[in-house]
Amino acid sequence: MEHPGGPAWALALEHSALAQLLRAAVWLYPAVNVMHVLATALLLGSIAVFDLRVLGFGNGLAIDRLARLALPVAASALVVAVPTGFLLFITEATAYLRNPAFLIKLGLIVVALANIAVLHRGAFRSVKQWGANPPPPAWRAAALSLVLWLAVVAFGRLIAYF
Repeated sequence: MEHPGGPAWALALEHSALAQLLRAAVWLYPAVNVMHVLATALLLGSIAVFDLRVLGFGNGLAIDRLARLALPVAASALVVAVPTGFLLFITEATAYLRNPAFLIKLGLIVVALANIAVLHRGAFRSVKQWGANPPPPAWRAAALSLVLWLAVVAFGRLIAYF
């Protein structure tokens, strides 16, 4: 059911005790915000290092070895970024749902995660055989990944201006 202020589910989230606590507690919202920003930085950093290696930078470093280090960091950062992002969202859910930058950010995240899934179900399965030259599907996925995650961060920052 749609209300003038937004969907009922968004209004319910916005008026929940947790959202009210986040808005009322002096340091809670800023702490969650900092955690979200730091998790996003770790996520982007670890993904960027991996993507850049797939794209040919740092040829002396084995891609499969880098993946064993960078990808768990990315996954852990995502595990923190998602719930902290949700906590930030519930404080003003109806406003975020009207914010084009926020909606674009969410769409980009979905596409970026789908890109990761396609890479891991496809070319990444043979990562140990890549050597210094990954196959074209891998570097295409890496290039797309880099663009998508940078756009996620850019649109995340643009939320404040819409």
